[in-house]
Amino acid sequence: MWRNSFWNWWDKYSGIPIGIALVISGGFVARFVEPRLVCDPIWSHIVDELSIAFVIAGILTIAVDPVVKAKIRREATRDIFHHMLGFNLPPIIRDRLQEIVEKTKFFRRNTKQRITISDLGDFLAFAIEMEFEIVNPTPHALCFQPFVQFETGEQPTLKKIIRFSDPSYAVGATLRRSDGGLGSLEYRGKDVTIPSGGSEGFKYEYEVKYPTSMGFMYPNFQYPTVGLELTIKAPEDLEVMATPAEFASDGEWRYPKKLFMPGEHLDIVWKRAGSPRNGSSNLRVNS
Repeated sequence: MWRNSFWNWWDKYSGIPIGIALVISGGFVARFVEPRLVCDPIWSHIVDELSIAFVIAGILTIAVDPVVKAKIRREATRDIFHHMLGFNLPPIIRDRLQEIVEKTKFFRRNTKQRITISDLGDFLAFAIEMEFEIVNPTPHALCFQPFVQFETGEQPTLKKIIRFSDPSYAVGATLRRSDGGLGSLEYRGKDVTIPSGGSEGFKYEYEVKYPTSMGFMYPNFQYPTVGLELTIKAPEDLEVMATPAEFASDGEWRYPKKLFMPGEHLDIVWKRAGSPRNGSSNLRVNS
């Protein structure tokens, strides 16, 4: 994703290429422009001073700009958190919050997650369709990479990855073992360029299986997600509950004003009608 890396680098170190350009411009003026004005002492002096100014400005930009930007970013972040909260946080917390802010390049909206549960006896199969719009709010075009990941024990099956603007985008998409992971399975799509202020619509279709006796699953969020519509269809003898929502009815949960941040999750729990509720654990499913 070179485009994203370039803009991250540019935001921090743009002074270096600008400074080099200024130094080269100063040398160009001194080498090629000033000799042509040798017969005009006034203009020759002005151009000579201009070339020196270019070189000095370039050197200062190269040496000072990255340091000043980093200091301003740290100071601005500290001041913002102080004014927002009314008190200062330890540097390690401020740095972590700043890192989260700087890395938040995309967010999701119009997210709809539809789950159909099939009873396989000792296991339940969850056929999941997740449709969403990924938005690039930054001033630069960035690359977005569709990504889903599962644990092997979930017995995942990837059915479709759909990019609405290009139906042929992910034909034949399959899961493979994660590089450097602990046995997880994943799909990483080709980079999709999203222009500044633009968006792309995607749909993931997959199936996972859990032991019926487990009683819970926790779909995990990868990107900031503004609002969510959750629909679950389950067998009649299965009672299913989800994270309390602003609007809810039988099998329907709506979170129109809720923001889900990366690492947060939904609670989806189930039990046989008349059975006691099982406890929970820390299993996570990326979505």
